Amino acid sequence: MKTIALAAATTLAATGCLLAVPTAAFATPPACGNASLAVTASPEDGAAGHGSLVLRFRNKTTHTCTLFGYPGLDALNAYGGVMKHARRTLRGSAGGSSDGLQTIRVVPGGFASATVEWLNFNPVTAGACRFSHSIAATPANTSHTVVLNRSVSVCRLQVHPTVAGRSGRS
Repeated sequence: MKTIALAAATTLAATGCLLAVPTAAFATPPACGNASLAVTASPEDGAAGHGSLVLRFRNKTTHTCTLFGYPGLDALNAYGGVMKHARRTLRGSAGGSSDGLQTIRVVPGGFASATVEWLNFNPVTAGACRFSHSIAATPANTSHTVVLNRSVSVCRLQVHPTVAGRSGRS
């Protein structure tokens, strides 16, 4: 059977009858660049000693692009200094990815998101935690950092992978 298929393919090639399939039909869209995304964050939310918010990345271009992996997230003091880098974790009590790391296609005007969460108390002393003045968020695949007026605790500060949609959950 392989011989017949090979012979047919050879005959078609010799007569110039092979069909060309555009590679764009199978190509993955390019990674979202520094100017591709508008970055915002939901209001802070919390329950049972935990706090969270959702970072949202809206594609502001006219073409589809992709994001893969974790955004960067830093808690900043009043002078813009880094108090704490968020630890990258797959999921937590407020959200994350149930499917592991995925390449997320973001259509024009569409959203990708990532959940940020923290503890509102010090897990060692059960005392208070320091809170940031603001946060710095950097979408995955980019070096474009945006400072947002949100306050997060530095206790067990974590960020989860980028997922499709606005909810920070997959």
